[in-house]
Amino acid sequence: MSKQVHVKLPYGKTELGFSLPAENLIAILEPTQVAPAPDPAGVIREAIRNPIGRPPLKQLVRDGQYVLVLIDDMTRPTPCWQLLPPILEEIEAGGKDLHIEILIATGTHRPMTPAEIEAKVGRHIMAHYPVINHEALDESSMVNLGKSANGTPIVVNRRLTEADLVVALGNTVPHCLAGWAGGAKIIQPGVCGEDTTNQTHALSMVSPMPHLGRLDNPMRVEIENIVEKVRLDFMVNTVLNDRAELVYALAGDPMQSQRKTVELSSEVWVRPIPVLPDIVIVSSYPADLDYWQGIKGLFAAEPIVKRGGDIILATPCWEGISSNPHHLEAMRAMRGVPSKMIRHVGKEKGIEDLAGLNTATVAARINELAFVQVLSAGLCDDDLDVLGHSRTHSIQDALAQAFERQGPNAKVLVITHGGDICPVLRTTIK
Repeated sequence: MSKQVHVKLPYGKTELGFSLPAENLIAILEPTQVAPAPDPAGVIREAIRNPIGRPPLKQLVRDGQYVLVLIDDMTRPTPCWQLLPPILEEIEAGGKDLHIEILIATGTHRPMTPAEIEAKVGRHIMAHYPVINHEALDESSMVNLGKSANGTPIVVNRRLTEADLVVALGNTVPHCLAGWAGGAKIIQPGVCGEDTTNQTHALSMVSPMPHLGRLDNPMRVEIENIVEKVRLDFMVNTVLNDRAELVYALAGDPMQSQRKTVELSSEVWVRPIPVLPDIVIVSSYPADLDYWQGIKGLFAAEPIVKRGGDIILATPCWEGISSNPHHLEAMRAMRGVPSKMIRHVGKEKGIEDLAGLNTATVAARINELAFVQVLSAGLCDDDLDVLGHSRTHSIQDALAQAFERQGPNAKVLVITHGGDICPVLRTTIK
């Protein structure tokens, strides 16, 4: 009997266990283990006092200013409760009679609850500063700034146009659509209207290239074009380890600091594999609130699984496919439609939610590439039917089915943090 390897896979706040023959396992792909910064507040202070391409944060503040601070939401692990205090202290040291608000860049996600906000920013900050959800569907809170050179309407939260100083905090990891998170993403989709987000996601839908881990993709180019026309004076871009602990922070010009953190983040989150696997077992962790996040696990598997291979996705998705009604409507309308037809059928049906059509396109595209089995407590049978995926009740059962299809010598890759890892094909694993 062959030697068995026992694997534990993150699944929400718990773990899933399974085993497979050692000779079939290519690798267990995890983030590179890096130690956290011993003094996170000190790292942030150093970054904002010695920024890239901008004066120190304190020098940007004037008496009486309305200062708007942008942060990411509950779908991102950025420890704002730990990183915001030194930023706010520096702002307050720069001027008197300031009005400071914190705007949560929810994109098209649902608003955060008071309990989630407290967990995100901490009780003290919540008690001393207004913390406001961006709501993309609330047209009254938006302002239209015209169009980008590519014709995308630039509709943003009105507070960005009213503020005297806009400061942002975000984290840099590989991203399935924008190539990399951080930088311009805090604006688009973070605090933009639905029309703007629809147009940028439409670029992803028609793009022939995988976007994960690439800065030279049409969506990233467009969101950076948009940010050139939107107020964003100063940004702190971070790199976290797999325990959501701060490792690095760079600040100043949003694009320049983001590019530098891409280099640093690559050491943690871009992981090499030596050969293409027949079977990929992937957890969407930490992106597991809903399928809108959980699909990131499929994005991680898509560039490296063999055509006709198997993908086994573990993702809780406690809030179903999405809490956004427009996304749900668009995806349900595309049930069973081939990926190459979705944008055309969507246009014929008059569906305006291009972001929803984009996610439907990705799900269909990956179904056409590989056999997809999903272990999820939050997705009902009808949800999986909409997505075109098969249900499995355990990783072990799904693996047995995959071996039946791929054969007893099939090579297996396990990805533990599919929400953030970017696998790349290289000759050796270091």
